[in-house]
Amino acid sequence: MKRNKRFEPRLESRAAWTPSTAKNQRPAQIVRAAYQLIVDNGLEGFRTRDVAAKVGINTATLHYYFPTKESLIQGVVQHLIEELKKPLVKSSHEPQSAIDKLRLEFSDVSARIRQAPDQLLVLNELAVRSWRDPTIARVLLHLDEQWRGHLVSILRQGLDEGVFRSDLNVLSTANAIMIQLRGLGLQVKLDASQFDQLVKQIARQTEYWVLGPRKLPKRA
Repeated sequence: MKRNKRFEPRLESRAAWTPSTAKNQRPAQIVRAAYQLIVDNGLEGFRTRDVAAKVGINTATLHYYFPTKESLIQGVVQHLIEELKKPLVKSSHEPQSAIDKLRLEFSDVSARIRQAPDQLLVLNELAVRSWRDPTIARVLLHLDEQWRGHLVSILRQGLDEGVFRSDLNVLSTANAIMIQLRGLGLQVKLDASQFDQLVKQIARQTEYWVLGPRKLPKRA
């Protein structure tokens, strides 16, 4: 995904934490523990002292790496972004066309609902809490901009290819896709198969938006 530096928040930890390159594993352990506590208990009552206890350290050590609760949640979001970058749908070839990339996005959402429901839980917790907590809202903005930028790049590619409708508003379309997919997280009474059907329906509607009724290609 492309990053929009304008919206990227400043991490408050002592050193920028990158899961794949950090030599000191303590920050990664802290972030994973915080992530799991959010999965298990939600953000309501989330306490840094509980994270420290789960890792087996004192709060002073935790605050050395993450001075504030906001910086720790930023670390959790960065961890989630790294996980979302890992494709769950295996393909024999790298998708080249915009429509193939768009279809892969929806297939990946379906796969995550089945294989990584914890990611949906954390995303839902962040979204709901952001309405009341400006700190969470600022952190969630970073994740949203990453996702939106990725979708916009696919939609612009479709315009450049001359396949997507020429009057397509890429930003509005990207926002519409995000709103619909994020809304799935609020459907707590649905099982995996029902989620899958809803994702497929959103995918069909999106293809209609971007291609128009006359250009809809046949699926294999």
